[in-house]
Amino acid sequence: MVIHHLNCGTLKAPFIHLDSIVYCLLVETSSSLVLIDTGFGSRDYSAPSPKMRFFLHYMGVPRNVDETALLQVKALGYDVKDVRHIIQTHLHIDHAGGLVDFPWADIHVFKPEYLAANKPKGMMEFAYDKTHWAHDPKWVFHEKPLVDWFGFESIPALKTPEADFLLIPLPGHTRGHCGVAIGKPGKWLLHCGDAASPFHRDTDLHNRGESAYKLSFLSAGFTHRLIGSHVPQLRSLVRDHGDEMGAISSHDILSYREFNSLPTRDS
Repeated sequence: MVIHHLNCGTLKAPFIHLDSIVYCLLVETSSSLVLIDTGFGSRDYSAPSPKMRFFLHYMGVPRNVDETALLQVKALGYDVKDVRHIIQTHLHIDHAGGLVDFPWADIHVFKPEYLAANKPKGMMEFAYDKTHWAHDPKWVFHEKPLVDWFGFESIPALKTPEADFLLIPLPGHTRGHCGVAIGKPGKWLLHCGDAASPFHRDTDLHNRGESAYKLSFLSAGFTHRLIGSHVPQLRSLVRDHGDEMGAISSHDILSYREFNSLPTRDS
């Protein structure tokens, strides 16, 4: 198994002077390629919806089409048709734009997230753009069974010879938000989605230190309203089981730089 760490959307938000990314994963297995989130898609740059046009401007996105998952899959030498599965942490505007670039793929999503995206409520659920799934993708909805994974509820989403892919419900950022665990006993990588962030001391999983906390001006209560209340449990997971797993989050440019865009191989 090979895991490629992809930046599928540079973010240079001018109003907070913060450099970030949309952190996606491309997993090569013997049976297929699997994407974890898609970031921005080609149509977000060539024909953005009004909502997407506003978001791209507001977040200082350079609009580099080479950062789309589609072109990165090609650049890595793969056939894009081998991307047969996409597993979404959630369907926000910066996570699901690339769905349209892989219309043949099965799109795995926690069913409460799909329902929230199509009947949004509140501030955080304004950040959906239904044009991202107007092409009627091949949805695969997941709800049950729920099984224990290091004290978290998990839902088996996909099984390959090399690895299991589990949805880990982490609601809060959205009603159906999930993390995605990839691996097998003894070796896991958890993509926490937007349930954690390296930019605030109360949401960082890795205790990086004050120089990393560019959003320290935000209150802890406000950040928890944005991402949910799972950070303490996620921190305990990393602390107690760090020899068995790694953990990243959706805008964690620091972990992305540490991986340096190189494949992580499971031998």
